[in-house]
Amino acid sequence: MNLLDRCFEGTANVPRRLLKVPENTDKAKEHIEKANWNLQAATLMSENKFFDWTITCSYYAMYHATMASLWLIGLEARSHECAIIAFEAFYVKEQGVSKKYLEYVQKARGLSKKYSDSLEYAKTERIKASYGLGEITSQEAGKVLTDSRDFVTEITRVVSEARGISYHKMG
Repeated sequence: MNLLDRCFEGTANVPRRLLKVPENTDKAKEHIEKANWNLQAATLMSENKFFDWTITCSYYAMYHATMASLWLIGLEARSHECAIIAFEAFYVKEQGVSKKYLEYVQKARGLSKKYSDSLEYAKTERIKASYGLGEITSQEAGKVLTDSRDFVTEITRVVSEARGISYHKMG
């Protein structure tokens, strides 16, 4: 059983962590609002040189944007791993997904692989920042924060369009 199947079906010891739900643009919007809140926190942390927290808040901004993207296609993730797996499968790869999941690929709008890569990088850096003991540099934190801003902006565009709202990036 591949990881996506495991997320949808669960195992004897782990419940399903990816659930089919009605598409919900309101839930998607709420996750975008939470993502932006986390970006504000990340910016404050960066300005005050709390670089480990900059990375943590930046990652959570990306995670909530990911959750927003899943609500748009009728999925609710109950774990970080499954959210990332589903995002990558349905928004980025769009190929090699078994027929039983094609409906989600058809609903998703393709995104560049860079978004999946930046999400995975942020997750890795968040783990190091949260559990590691070494120094986090402003460069590492800055990269994750910049990637997070780009990621949230792109998912905000997708959510806005799904809600029938024209989205124009500011700045």
